[in-house]
Amino acid sequence: MSSTTPSPKRSRLARVAIAITVALALLVVVVFAGGYLIYRHLNGNITVDNSANKVLRQSASKDPGAGTTDLPPMNILVMGSDTRVGQNGIGGSAATGGGGSDVTMLVHLSGNRKRALVMSIPRDTWTLIPACKQKDGTLSQPHYFKFNSAYTIGGPACTIKLVTQMTGIPIDHFIVVNFSGFENIINAVGGVPVCLTHAVNDPAVVGQGSGLQLSAGTHLLMGTQALEFVRLRHNIDDGSDTSRIPRQHAFLSSMIRKVHEDNLLLHPVQLLQVLDAATKSLTTDPGLGNLIALKDLAQSLTGLKPSAVTFLTVPWAPRGDGANIVIKQAVAQPIYDAIIHDTAWPLPAYAPPGAPLTEQPTSIHVHVINATGISGRGQAVADQLQALGYQISSVTTGPVTTATAVRYPTGFPESARTLAASVVGATEVLDTTLGGNQLELVVGPNFTSVRPVIVKTTAAGVSTSGSTQIRSGSDASCVG
Repeated sequence: MSSTTPSPKRSRLARVAIAITVALALLVVVVFAGGYLIYRHLNGNITVDNSANKVLRQSASKDPGAGTTDLPPMNILVMGSDTRVGQNGIGGSAATGGGGSDVTMLVHLSGNRKRALVMSIPRDTWTLIPACKQKDGTLSQPHYFKFNSAYTIGGPACTIKLVTQMTGIPIDHFIVVNFSGFENIINAVGGVPVCLTHAVNDPAVVGQGSGLQLSAGTHLLMGTQALEFVRLRHNIDDGSDTSRIPRQHAFLSSMIRKVHEDNLLLHPVQLLQVLDAATKSLTTDPGLGNLIALKDLAQSLTGLKPSAVTFLTVPWAPRGDGANIVIKQAVAQPIYDAIIHDTAWPLPAYAPPGAPLTEQPTSIHVHVINATGISGRGQAVADQLQALGYQISSVTTGPVTTATAVRYPTGFPESARTLAASVVGATEVLDTTLGGNQLELVVGPNFTSVRPVIVKTTAAGVSTSGSTQIRSGSDASCVG
């Protein structure tokens, strides 16, 4: 594993989603450690904030519903503050304002607690900021500006008010985190593995580069490196906030899998270390502001699997004035509606990181091989792919394998990229024994779903900026 020295100054923009990782680390650990008797003294670590009580949904949805089978859906807004409270006195004010929100994620838990959606709202989204109560007690004036300015104006309450105004989605609870405990959390879980398609070379430059150096392949990132990875923005992609969100989602999904697979229930000392670090970084509303409430929520989520957790970014498009973006309302509305009505959410077309896809599904011939050991699974996947336009030539059964893979003959790498993008978590494998133009999709037990993809359709190219990138919590594929 590579080593690195953090840059001496961490710019405010460069900290996006560090805090969100702390918050979701807590949620992940509590969820997948459901039923464990959490140590009572951790309760004192949590900071309770009453400032947003009037803008939270006042309904039964506020009850985590432990021990029940018919639960209301729950929406939790997770916000990351860029203040440095707790870091040797350096930083802004407390969690209720004084800094900006580097990142915001809406976590939707279905009523049956079998599905979860984590939707990122980019900080540079240009939108109408509502009138909010400011720190001095006066009311701000509505105005258009960047999404993250709402937190600066009125803390969690203003951000919650803005999200509800933008989406129509009621918020039941909120979590605000600083990132002072991030490295301790990652170290406590034993590090988080990440797989990179390309090497990372980010020279340490004050306010610009992290100093992170990683080769292509898989790395187990401990505290400092994990911190630099989720901060990574310079010397990679286009340097924007939105370009790094998929990497943050990949990191979080990897953390979910690790916590789930390691079963922290069997390691109480390690579990205590994780919870201690996480709760020290947590500010929340009274409804989630104690360990009993978090334990009850965890017990209601014991059936939630990593494969049922979906990460996505709200659909967006460039505003045309630098880093600012706007929401694609027509594309986003079906997602909002699905959250509001707690129905299955539609999956927008996906564009993988890197070069745009160039081969249309309608030109790709696929032989589906059922390697799951489950009768009928191959045909079901074939039907789903056919609905997306793929040409299914045949469906057969093969030996059970562990991984879902796209095998392709020489000369068809672009076809393989398109098919692999459509099959969540699939890897691409060149097979020189294959002839003709037919690809083979080996459907392994880790198969979760298929999705539509965005393909370049003109010679000049169609920008994929703003396309919603979707990742399942069980997706272990590499990230750029």
